[in-house]
Amino acid sequence: MKLIIISFCVFSTISCLELIGRTQSAAVRGKLTCEGKPASGVKVKLMESDNSFLPGFLDKDDKMASGKADSDGGFNLSGSTKELTGIEPYLAVFHDCKDGITPCQRVLRINIPKSYTNSGSAAKKTYDAGIIELAGKYPGETRSCLN
Repeated sequence: MKLIIISFCVFSTISCLELIGRTQSAAVRGKLTCEGKPASGVKVKLMESDNSFLPGFLDKDDKMASGKADSDGGFNLSGSTKELTGIEPYLAVFHDCKDGITPCQRVLRINIPKSYTNSGSAAKKTYDAGIIELAGKYPGETRSCLN
């Protein structure tokens, strides 16, 4: 019974925090290549990092927008989320460039500077991530089977 009450309190607190947060936005664009060729169809997500005191399974990073690179490898994402404090947006790129038959996808994370965030539901500036060559190995790169 105590576990049920504690769980209810935690979920109620999370719901209340989401109601009193402020809407903030960000946007990112760029071009993906794999060995110099456009990396079309690669999944990209604009995410917001949640580094709170709550355990990871209760406070996961928020997806602000998602899409796939076009036939030229280009992408353009814009989104918003509600947070109590300033948002920490990042671009997540899920790809198989130079990956052989390794299961799951490589995940490249690119942090977006705070100067490209603003209050409100529409981004006022877009961070240009430039041309991103996916064939290289990057520090902090991870793998994901569920994206």
